[in-house]
Amino acid sequence: MAQLIKMAGLQLSTPNNTQEIGQALNRYSVSQLIAYFAKDLPPASNYPRHAKAYVIYCLKNSFSIDGFSYSRYTAELPPNRVSPIRRFLLFYQKMGSPLILPDPKRVSISPAANDLILRFIRDAKNLRGDQSKDTYTKALNAFFLFMDSQVQAGQSASLSGRTVSDFVDQLKANAYSAFTINLYLSAIKQLSAWCVRKRAELTLDDTQLNALRDIDAVRGLAIERTFYKDSLDSDERDQLLTGIESARDGAILALLSLEGLRTVEVTRLRLGDIDFDRRQLKVLGKGRYTKKAIKLFGSCSVFLQAYLEEKGQWPIAASQHARFVFEDLKTYQIRYIVDKYLRQLGLKREGMSAHSLRHTVGQLLLENGVSLEHVQQHLRHETIETTQFYTKKQTMKSYLQQMPD
Repeated sequence: MAQLIKMAGLQLSTPNNTQEIGQALNRYSVSQLIAYFAKDLPPASNYPRHAKAYVIYCLKNSFSIDGFSYSRYTAELPPNRVSPIRRFLLFYQKMGSPLILPDPKRVSISPAANDLILRFIRDAKNLRGDQSKDTYTKALNAFFLFMDSQVQAGQSASLSGRTVSDFVDQLKANAYSAFTINLYLSAIKQLSAWCVRKRAELTLDDTQLNALRDIDAVRGLAIERTFYKDSLDSDERDQLLTGIESARDGAILALLSLEGLRTVEVTRLRLGDIDFDRRQLKVLGKGRYTKKAIKLFGSCSVFLQAYLEEKGQWPIAASQHARFVFEDLKTYQIRYIVDKYLRQLGLKREGMSAHSLRHTVGQLLLENGVSLEHVQQHLRHETIETTQFYTKKQTMKSYLQQMPD
């Protein structure tokens, strides 16, 4: 393992760069074509991901990318997943319908590197959810593959500050976002700190330890935190909640826009998590392991009770506590419901989505004089800095009105 950290003779494999050849022959790999498609889309857009799934489906079934495969693929998809495919199909036709090749297969990193990553991920107590573990694994795999490419090019590479700096420079050259670069860098720094703590077990010498410690000095990219999601004002939220077509939709929108739940938290809510007497909701958040209690507002109680009465589940029996409040509800269905009402009521605008309703709760609580600490607790932000961005947005909103001439 110490030899791995020194990177003496580590052999990995990297994909071939076929971009120039692909462009010359009017043929592209899947990733190349999707990268071009994503260029004019917002950074947070999910269109490239859905388009890529469609292209892979066509390759797997030997279908052409045309109206026939489009109709077949989208036949049972919800409307919000059809739009990305339709837009990609128009883009593909404008490109001249080039030949698409599967992405080159990547060979996995060496067993030693893989073992090091797996041991680190297993011991990392801060990575509570599967998605976080997958993200860190992806970041570390990318770094070790970069080290291999350096070795194959005849350059020295190791788990050291200098190699990590070179890796960051390559990510910047490949137009990775500052957020992604900092995330990758954070994963590498945590791995290096773990290696230092495990120095006896990994039999590391002083030179290797110093190289590992140098990684902590590598600087990430400055990010000016901004607001990618819009929020509703109080009148718009009232308008949204009065235009509901069903008790089920009303309960969903109330949990989002009155309590500030994330879409995934709505899908995880069980009947036993609602305590009407104590006016509390127990919310299973990102970590998926612990529930946090937040206040159940009276206005939200009205919507929940109406929905449960309609289902014949009111009052809630003890035998029902383990049942989900919304059976078989998916996050994409919630996003579709929110978008439907926003459009019907003329509230849909750029940056407005289901997650915007969570921003709405935080913004309106602050505007109504609730303390920053209590808003943090209600929205279950891990740090107060996250909640402070709502204050910044409020300041920006009132700046022009309140600044003296």
